[in-house]
Amino acid sequence: MRTVNSLIGSPIERVEDLRFLRGRGQYVDDVTREGLLHAAILRSSVAHGRIRSIDTSVALALPGVHSVITAKDIGNRVPRVPMRLQPLPDFEPFGQPVIAETKVRYVGEALALVLADIEPLPAVPDRHASAKNESLLFEDVGRNLAIKFRALRGDAAAAFQDAPYVRRESFRVQRHFALPMEPRGLLAEWDAARGRLTVNGGD
Repeated sequence: MRTVNSLIGSPIERVEDLRFLRGRGQYVDDVTREGLLHAAILRSSVAHGRIRSIDTSVALALPGVHSVITAKDIGNRVPRVPMRLQPLPDFEPFGQPVIAETKVRYVGEALALVLADIEPLPAVPDRHASAKNESLLFEDVGRNLAIKFRALRGDAAAAFQDAPYVRRESFRVQRHFALPMEPRGLLAEWDAARGRLTVNGGD
């Protein structure tokens, strides 16, 4: 059975525009609460490096700073972001820490809210460099390759053999990112009396 994605090439009605065009949209930054604090995340400026030390004293001495959180403050096991698109067991050792622990593995990885001293390591800019395993992002795994598999559907060899035209190409995709009107934001409220945490989020 052949399945066709009917969304490609079809006009998709946008339902969120009206409130924004009329100035009635609400963002996380529009919500205020008594005693509200803002968090800024220090992100890595290098693609691959080992965290040699994190000094929180300068940040804590600044007026208005209430707390500084690093991976060390979270505890023995920093939560990992799983591979949601392909939740295979082979990917589990390569889970992304929510905040860098002993090393950083990409530019922009959450590090802390303070200045940090990082020892640069060789970056892994593409799959060819990654395949050499000379610079390991997850050293305890011992390799950069998480999983290797082959998938076949139909008789591809026969299709190419009977095709009137065959072309082989290599493609590269530049670094890209989503650019929303408002960055991802969260407003968390702790109710000590009820022992309840309420989180409001936007994207």
